[in-house]
Amino acid sequence: MKINLKTIFGFKPASTGASVDQAEIEYDKHVDFYYSNIINSIVLYTYNAAQLEDMSEVLLNPLTELYEELEYAFTPVCFETVFRLGVIDSSLKNELFEFKNEVHSIPREIWDWKFFDSHDIWITIRQKANILLDKLGVESRTYNEDYTSIYDQDGNIIRKGKKV
Repeated sequence: MKINLKTIFGFKPASTGASVDQAEIEYDKHVDFYYSNIINSIVLYTYNAAQLEDMSEVLLNPLTELYEELEYAFTPVCFETVFRLGVIDSSLKNELFEFKNEVHSIPREIWDWKFFDSHDIWITIRQKANILLDKLGVESRTYNEDYTSIYDQDGNIIRKGKKV
């Protein structure tokens, strides 16, 4: 079964007379958002347990969202857009995939706060995330909340992020 990512993300299939370029143009409009997702996902892997716990206002369950942010950032059509437009140099594409694969290979049993600051695998992941951000030219290790809306416990918007 083939999944149509353009349909999943709310884009209607092009009519028989339309070109694929129209879909790309629509994705191109959101390249800043896709780039922010990639950088944010890597920034989170530079954080220690206390820093991640401090993100609970933005990330409802920081440890779970640590993994989910990376998955979302690597959605193929979004991920490819940043390279097609040259926002991230294509020479770093393999390193980004390697990083994602390393995160995927983290044993389930150490996805736990008690291991996060002390286990060699987590320490290595943090080091690699920092190196990767350096290669990407990202100096800050601050999570970019531009596209994040924050709600209170009653569902009221405390801060509204940019629309995508």
